[in-house]
Amino acid sequence: MQMKNNYDIEWEQNGNIGNGIFNGEMGTIIKINNISEYVEVNFDGKIARYEFSELDQIEHSYAITVHKSQGSEFDVVIMPVVRSAPMLLTRNLLYTAITRAKKLLIIIGSQDVINFMIKNTDAKVRNTGLEFKMEGI
Repeated sequence: MQMKNNYDIEWEQNGNIGNGIFNGEMGTIIKINNISEYVEVNFDGKIARYEFSELDQIEHSYAITVHKSQGSEFDVVIMPVVRSAPMLLTRNLLYTAITRAKKLLIIIGSQDVINFMIKNTDAKVRNTGLEFKMEGI
């Protein structure tokens, strides 16, 4: 998973060249060259090359948080549900996690915690300034 926006990294897809791999994009390592010290990653057909010195931009994504999964879908989602801070156990978080699964969702954990999440509609107010910005459009 790409951990921060990189507008400069070059990728190739079907003979076309482009730039930019962005925060949250997930790919598969397809080549590691220990002699020339680079790794190639396939991001949905876009092949990007990372020098070993750039590998801090990506990390394994065997397991990711619900927040990092937003905007993505997966064939199978395994969601552990455990007691945590009530502000994290919200209906919105549960909904987001459930809707990431395309084919199969497996929830592991306490039915009591799931019930709490369903009932917890406490959404935090976000002061983004978006409404103010939209008024000018």
